[in-house]
Amino acid sequence: MNMPIKFDTLEYTRSLIEAGIPAAQAEAQALALRQAMAEATVSPSEMVLLRTDMIARIEMLRADIYAKLEALEERFNAKLDDLRKEFNAKLEALEQRFDAKLAALEQRLKARFVTMYWLFGVSLTLHAVTIGMLMRLFERLP
Repeated sequence: MNMPIKFDTLEYTRSLIEAGIPAAQAEAQALALRQAMAEATVSPSEMVLLRTDMIARIEMLRADIYAKLEALEERFNAKLDDLRKEFNAKLEALEQRFDAKLAALEQRLKARFVTMYWLFGVSLTLHAVTIGMLMRLFERLP
């Protein structure tokens, strides 16, 4: 990753010498600085490649995340369907038990009403006989 940087080593060396630094040391600093700046720079084409690579990686991650989200959604929906089926089965079983108990209760009530109908009929008949006999008794009275 090298990019030419506009750096005047001769001017830099002169500035250091004028500041009181020995010429050999000034030249060594200028060369070292030029090398460091040359190695630390990135060319525009390298930046474009880096940007393209980063965009491609982001798109790959996005696709991976969307695929994982879809798989998660499918698993969630499958579990939800299973729960719904299980709930409906239990609800249906509960309704059947309720209907069976209700039918048994209706049978018991009908049986009791039949007994009560018979008792009421017998009582009514006895009352009618009693009233009939009382009327005969009243007819015989002076």
